[in-house]
Amino acid sequence: MSWTKERDLLIAQTLTFVQSITGKKPEAQARAETRIEFAPLDEIERVERPVEIVEATVDETVNEAVPATRPSPVRRSGLREEIQGRVAAFQAHQRLFNRERDEYFRSVLTKARASIETPPRASRD
Repeated sequence: MSWTKERDLLIAQTLTFVQSITGKKPEAQARAETRIEFAPLDEIERVERPVEIVEATVDETVNEAVPATRPSPVRRSGLREEIQGRVAAFQAHQRLFNRERDEYFRSVLTKARASIETPPRASRD
């Protein structure tokens, strides 16, 4: 199936889903003017979100809706140490790469010089 047919099928399914949820025709919704207003960030952070706990057996998984928490900020000194460690590891890797490249270059150059200095043997016919 081509991507355009898949896209058209997805759009048709989405419109059918919207119609089944709202009970309205999609064309009527498109004509209706809707305005979305966003709450300030301070109000969003203060909203309590319900926690839903589902009991599970050994074979089932536990589904929980937990409140969204912001990750704690990383200490600047810890961040600096991590960056310095990564830079040091990168530099060590680059030194190793350069050393291996130089060794390979020297071995190829030595072989090339040896083949130039030694004349090829004449074949006997």
